[in-house]
Amino acid sequence: MILPTIVIGIILIVILAIIDFKLGRKDHLAKQRFLPFEITTGNYQLYKNGSPLYEDLCQEIANAKHHVDVFFYVINVDKAGRKLLDSLKKKAKEGAEVRLLGDRMGSYQINKRVRKELRDAGVQFQFAETPRFPYFFYKVNRRNHRKIAVIDGKIGYVGGYNIGRVYLGESSYFQDWRDYHLRVTGPVVNDLHKTFLDDWGLATKEIDQPFIRNREEEHTVRIRATDGGELEDDFFEMIQNAKFELLIGTPYFIPTEMLMAALKEAIDRGVNIHVMIPMKPDHPLVKEAGLPFMYELYRHGANISFFDAGFYHAKVMMVDRTFAYLGTANFDRRSMFLNKEVNMYIYEDEFVEDLRKTYLNDVKDARVLDKEWIANRSLATRINEQIAKFFRPLL
Repeated sequence: MILPTIVIGIILIVILAIIDFKLGRKDHLAKQRFLPFEITTGNYQLYKNGSPLYEDLCQEIANAKHHVDVFFYVINVDKAGRKLLDSLKKKAKEGAEVRLLGDRMGSYQINKRVRKELRDAGVQFQFAETPRFPYFFYKVNRRNHRKIAVIDGKIGYVGGYNIGRVYLGESSYFQDWRDYHLRVTGPVVNDLHKTFLDDWGLATKEIDQPFIRNREEEHTVRIRATDGGELEDDFFEMIQNAKFELLIGTPYFIPTEMLMAALKEAIDRGVNIHVMIPMKPDHPLVKEAGLPFMYELYRHGANISFFDAGFYHAKVMMVDRTFAYLGTANFDRRSMFLNKEVNMYIYEDEFVEDLRKTYLNDVKDARVLDKEWIANRSLATRINEQIAKFFRPLL
């Protein structure tokens, strides 16, 4: 009797989870938030390693005059995380307004003791996207994946890096950690700040306005903040607009049917497509969920590479050497339909060319997908590819 009872219990849990997810998605779409930013201007500096990014960010915090607003999906309370937290506490004690957001699931290491330390120093801290009933299962999966920092309304940071030692390449498993992040100035910072303030307002019920509006730079750029929608259409438009080259870098490649059709159609019209993902995954099944799509694209004429000099966490797409998106969104269904994301859309040839060179330099440290690789993949990989198909909507 015990075994049938357990089986029935598991079936009921699965059914309830499916119902929860479907109803949660419906509720999400009804309450979806849109931040319709227009094309504006700004300047940007690219980081592809965590150490200089962390150093510059902490120095900017130390130099802040009025306020510091920071949000990261993951904030680990290790040596690297402590450095950021200590910088924020020091600035708050000096009298600046300091606000810190962390995703409730991603920043779980910010425990009660750490939160008390922050409050005692004068740092305002809140969790974003705390899962609550109803639709608890859906809300556990729906995360705020953004990474934003704004200092005095003049300087912004946005990109793929989280906070922790592993992102500095100090992991024995991954060793190096490759990602792309931007330091931005100019009017675009205003839109980045509005994105932070929207998240802060949802977490605290406080209404605020960007601190300073900048008007001083010249490059064309756009902030794109998404809330489980619009991103698939954006990706589709980028693919459709490609005339001769499309470069994609992402840690997780799980496209929709619409995007797969667009990618193959682009190849048919002569577009050179290159997709790069990491050789070593950081989560179970995420690589195997995407491999069948890569086999299909490879057979259709795309170039596929596996970055093998550490973990590849960059989120980037470049079109015809004239346009790039760079930010927090992965090329997967979780970013398209579940998570809150924020990206920079950059329309400036010189920057895109520099980013392209960085990407192609990373390709040199990658293994190429070919017929031999596909034929010789292990039995475990083949089995996991089949299992992963059932979890694609959550990956």
